[in-house]
Amino acid sequence: MDWMTAVALATLIVGLFAWLRADIAALRKEMRDEFSIVRSEIADLRRDVSRLQKEMAGLRERMARTEGLLDGLREAVAGRQVA
Repeated sequence: MDWMTAVALATLIVGLFAWLRADIAALRKEMRDEFSIVRSEIADLRRDVSRLQKEMAGLRERMARTEGLLDGLREAVAGRQVA
């Protein structure tokens, strides 16, 4: 192998490693961007879940109040039938 071939081969190897490094850097940036989007979506989902939990708690309270009213109505109707 003459010196020109060795220089050409070394240049090719250096070029390939430079390309690989640039490709890895671009991939890292893409992954960081994707992770940022996913984190944002997770934060949105957490807010939605929190809102739904509060809404469910309110609905449970309303349901308990309605059950109490129905029990009172049933007792009132049953009391009238006995009398």
